[in-house]
Amino acid sequence: MELIKPSEISARILTLLDESTERVIIVSPYIKISKWYKLVSKIKGLQSRRIILDIYVRDGPDNADTYRDLDQLDLKYKRIPHLHSKLYLNERMGIASSMNLLLSSEINSLEIGYATETWTEYNELLDYYHRYILIGEQSQPDTIAGRPATGLKEIIHGIREELNSKAKTLWFWHKENVLHISTTRSSFDVSIKGACLRISTLLRIANATTKESNQHSSLILSKVEGLTGMRVKILHGNRPEIIQLSTQAKHKLESTCINGILEAEAGYVVDSITRFINATDDLII
Repeated sequence: MELIKPSEISARILTLLDESTERVIIVSPYIKISKWYKLVSKIKGLQSRRIILDIYVRDGPDNADTYRDLDQLDLKYKRIPHLHSKLYLNERMGIASSMNLLLSSEINSLEIGYATETWTEYNELLDYYHRYILIGEQSQPDTIAGRPATGLKEIIHGIREELNSKAKTLWFWHKENVLHISTTRSSFDVSIKGACLRISTLLRIANATTKESNQHSSLILSKVEGLTGMRVKILHGNRPEIIQLSTQAKHKLESTCINGILEAEAGYVVDSITRFINATDDLII
């Protein structure tokens, strides 16, 4: 970890926002930034670049100013009971600090901060976020129709364990019965619909013409079906270099939602997801 000098902490957080390409996580119990115009501009820049922004603040009656400030800025946020951690992450680096996102802290407070320098350090910080912030605030079913169920936390842990050997950096977030998974190269959407596990991703073929894209499609289809054992469909959009790849697992599931998988089906779900990611994430086209 790299120690950040007190006068440089806010600048490093702003740089972290600037250098994000996919997602930013802000964990700050108290936030008061409406007059911190430079930071507000950076956050609006995230929105214009369609960067996913997750904000977590402390849940409590003493935090009304934070909610009012974020509501006025039209920023979505989640309330976490007893939150005291301060973390700032994008898809490449993280900062752990004593500093809340308060303009008064930027001006008056003596703070300390550390920035990750290696993937090991980054993943440790990301694991903390997954375990105690993201998963900790989600309720997971213990049973489905009286049968033991596996929560989303365990599914994510299983996927991470399977892909650790390939040194992949993974992001997970869950919304409306879809598990979103991002690597440094690709993004995947995982859901259960019609009793089937479904996974989709976008592939990019550099400088491809429509003819070349169609030629590549048959090769991709054959390879991914062979590696995963799944039914694969390929859709072409308006741009020939973009291919949407979607798959449907052949095994019918009794589980009905991705955050409540029956224990008997958890291993199959984790294996299917990891096989699809392995087959497509490193695909050289």
